[in-house]
Amino acid sequence: RKLDEVFSVLKRTTTPQTIYKKQRLDRDDIIDITSFDVVAWMKQEMRVMLDEEIARAIFIGDGRSSMAEDKIREDHIRPIVKDDELYTIKTVIDADGTTSDLIDSVTTALVDYEGSGSPTFFASPATVAKMLVDRDQINHRQYSNRAELASALGVSNIVDVPVFKGYTDDKKNVLLGVIINLRDYTIGADKGGNVSMFDDFDLDYNQQKYLIETRASGALTLPHSAIAVWQKPAAAGAGSSTSTPSENH
Repeated sequence: RKLDEVFSVLKRTTTPQTIYKKQRLDRDDIIDITSFDVVAWMKQEMRVMLDEEIARAIFIGDGRSSMAEDKIREDHIRPIVKDDELYTIKTVIDADGTTSDLIDSVTTALVDYEGSGSPTFFASPATVAKMLVDRDQINHRQYSNRAELASALGVSNIVDVPVFKGYTDDKKNVLLGVIINLRDYTIGADKGGNVSMFDDFDLDYNQQKYLIETRASGALTLPHSAIAVWQKPAAAGAGSSTSTPSENH
């Protein structure tokens, strides 16, 4: 790669944007629910959902259309799997690749890994399950538990990420997982951009409305600090066959 191209990516600036979640409750419901504090419960739920939204944006983007008003822009929170190859190493296995192929691909990619410490494998549950039930030629499981599988992959831990399910790139490659030490992904915020909760009462609808928001930016800041593992899509018609029904005589 040419030096000016690399330097332009190394010196990139990532500015913050506002990320928020809204919720509302009818005042009648707040009054009628007496078994627990529904407002306190809902505020906790909103914080969890805000954290989940940011985590999704960090890994794969928020999934909204680029025209959506509340889109988390990918130049403010830069998705790991879509980042420049200077930061995210991309490895792709064949459509019929086995668990062994996946581990070989990860092992090869880790040669170029320059992230901090021992990384974690964040993977779709289907990927983890497929690897755990993989069997050898005498029908014994290759890996009896997650610790053995993590050791074979060269990572410190394996974490299931349900939102990876069915995620594909522009070439229809299926995302299997991301290897990263999240210490290398930097989240920043302007002064006053910390998580804040607001509420207001709507007289017209007799509703209490709530808003939780933060103003943050995020990006990988260390070259070759992440690995995105993909699998090529199955060829059209693969595994199917066409037969001609026999005639009755």
